[in-house]
Amino acid sequence: MPRSIKRNPLGEQVTDAIIELIAEQNLRAGDRLPSSNDLSDLLGVSVPVVREAMAGLAAIGLLERHQGRESTVATPNSSHLSRLLSLRVVGSSVDDEQLQQFREIVEVGNARLAARNRSEDDLVALDERLSLLSAAKTSEDLHEADVAFHAAVARATGNDLCELTLESLEPILWRLRRRVWNGWVNAGGGVTSIIEAHAVILRAIRAGDGDGAATAMSQHLAQARSGLDESLRKGDVAVAPKAGFPG
Repeated sequence: MPRSIKRNPLGEQVTDAIIELIAEQNLRAGDRLPSSNDLSDLLGVSVPVVREAMAGLAAIGLLERHQGRESTVATPNSSHLSRLLSLRVVGSSVDDEQLQQFREIVEVGNARLAARNRSEDDLVALDERLSLLSAAKTSEDLHEADVAFHAAVARATGNDLCELTLESLEPILWRLRRRVWNGWVNAGGGVTSIIEAHAVILRAIRAGDGDGAATAMSQHLAQARSGLDESLRKGDVAVAPKAGFPG
């Protein structure tokens, strides 16, 4: 059966054509694109349409525009993806339960892959992050150390997409993490069990035990889920860390 015909706006067609050009010519970050005039001739459209498409690609981090010379190819970073994810979350009313579900999918997979691919440098970094977690004296210190530990796990996967995805999620997870922490404290949870959960994850990664690392991460995120469930049960929507630091 023939594909359905889609009449995309001209600007979108030009955007897609420029992306295809980048892929076909295997252009990398820093490589120059043809000029707006040359692209106009190549694609058979006006220069303003080309410039509009290039402005859109620059906005998502795929191009860098330079005054007086051709645009160059760029590599989108986590901030570009994070903005898109944030807009998606707001626009589709994604709730904290759905965010938690997605976090579990991403982080359990990261732990499994980190156990397979971790380097000695990765293990050193994870040891340092665990030490920071153990030394935390405030809720905010604990939160920052927790973020750093999970980021180090993602880096240990050796897969740039794993690291990019988690880094992009962090601004969205900011409120969720604090809500989970409040619920954990309200339910009588303490810091010691959280630190030990991270230590178990690290031991499995160090041992190269993918299944064990995935299980340990899943068990740690079950702590987060219990905090979220308690928060949802009490209708707690506070975003600031709760006063006090349980033992």
